[in-house]
Amino acid sequence: MNDSGQKNILSARRVGYSVDAPGGRLDILHDISLDLNAGETLAIVGASGSGKTTLLGLLAGLDQPTVGDIRLIDADLNALDENSRARVRRRHVGFVFQSFHLLPSLTALENVKLALEIAGFEDVNTRARRALDQVGLSPRLEHYPRQLSGGEQQRVAIARAFAGEPDILFADEPTGNLDQRTGGAVADLLFDLNEHHGTALVLVTHDVRLARRCGRVEEMVDGSLVQGEMAVERAERSQ
Repeated sequence: MNDSGQKNILSARRVGYSVDAPGGRLDILHDISLDLNAGETLAIVGASGSGKTTLLGLLAGLDQPTVGDIRLIDADLNALDENSRARVRRRHVGFVFQSFHLLPSLTALENVKLALEIAGFEDVNTRARRALDQVGLSPRLEHYPRQLSGGEQQRVAIARAFAGEPDILFADEPTGNLDQRTGGAVADLLFDLNEHHGTALVLVTHDVRLARRCGRVEEMVDGSLVQGEMAVERAERSQ
């Protein structure tokens, strides 16, 4: 618990990330610190190539920072090997990506069930059907991705992400491949499920309307995060 009595679910302290490049060491992220409590929503905005997706991967334990510390749920990610970090992700984390990442040879129901099976859940059929019903896809359970619209495919991806009732969901441009109307419906769904499940949301987005719906907005500037209303105003001017 933090000083306000809320459960801290994500904490990053002085995080940096560098890679070796032909011209020498390239610093992508530096001196990033943030906290997120259970049920909170955070949008990360910024220019393309500014490191937003890299930061998302670090916070989710998909990669490790060059310097600094990250705690996810109650796990010190720096102290865990890849298998241990994967176990944390399977039990506590959901993902939604811009490009859906559905398996084309599996139906909507099978895509959700597979994720639950990998995470080690029981009664995966009931969980998967319930999740797809929550996103309005009960009539489309046996349809393959090629038989679904872009919005429907993203709803399958959201059902897959929420089926295990994760503590935190990371979404990378979840409305980026959708038209405005469909993107708005998907955004409504994300925030409805956030409220229903109490799942914390971390969204990387260029969509200013989506960012404004989050409780906090931070902007990636020169590899660091800047918090506040100015982040949204700069994002609006860049569009």
